[in-house]
Amino acid sequence: MAERYIDRVYTEHVVLDIGEDIGSLVIYTSEKWRGKEIQVSLKGADAAKLVHTAVWERRFNGRVAYAGVYAALPEGDYIIWTHPSKEVTITGGQVAEVDLSAICDIYIPFPNHAHASGGAMSPDLLPPRYRNGGRVSAAPMGAAPMRYDADGQVAWDEMWTGFCDLALAGGPSHRGTLLEPVTPMEVQADQAGYERVVAEIERGLRLVTGLPTVRSQAPGWVGLQCGDEEMALWLLRAIVVENVCVRREGATLFFPAGPHFRLDAEIKNVITVVAKTNHYWKEHLA
Repeated sequence: MAERYIDRVYTEHVVLDIGEDIGSLVIYTSEKWRGKEIQVSLKGADAAKLVHTAVWERRFNGRVAYAGVYAALPEGDYIIWTHPSKEVTITGGQVAEVDLSAICDIYIPFPNHAHASGGAMSPDLLPPRYRNGGRVSAAPMGAAPMRYDADGQVAWDEMWTGFCDLALAGGPSHRGTLLEPVTPMEVQADQAGYERVVAEIERGLRLVTGLPTVRSQAPGWVGLQCGDEEMALWLLRAIVVENVCVRREGATLFFPAGPHFRLDAEIKNVITVVAKTNHYWKEHLA
């Protein structure tokens, strides 16, 4: 069932459930994001548990603000899933405030997410190996050496013989920091470099998935056409906790690309997480 909200203006005080190891977060945005949900996730092993709250107009002391309130969050370091992204530390017994008035986009990682009161992940979303309390390895995916074909191009489909555990299941994220799309100005500054990066990411995605790629109308993104929306949603949820930004339009997923992306770094990061999660998607279907 789709979630529905009643547009309203909040004038009452917000009750915050903080103390000991529980803190709160208040985010401030522009009016543009009124009624929209913004996701946050705890970095590390619990990153799969994304939590959202909606931004609403709030009036107090004669002032108007557009804010979202996360009334109770376990302390720790969080990613706020916007573009540009933000990170914030939640401390028990305290209220953190973040100004998001300059953001230009928000990410909606997946359905069945938790509201600010929390929520558990359904084991049905995971491949069979992770169900019934299966042990998850803490070892990250090894730095597979670059392999090249007879024409000197990277043989993306021959680089991996094994895959580390999904971050979605409690394994380590592929990247330690969030890989984001670049700004349109960065693309315009080096259009030729950007086209080279996009072409290589598209080639790699086709090799590791067998799926068609799609050119994004918005600069800074590379599209992959999934088999259906169910696949797109599953992959999106798995990829977002690998610390690679991803957005969805129907059955198409879009991944970041920029003219400064390096073959053995950011380009490899994007192709690796897609290869990894596509591998587990096939197992999830089994």
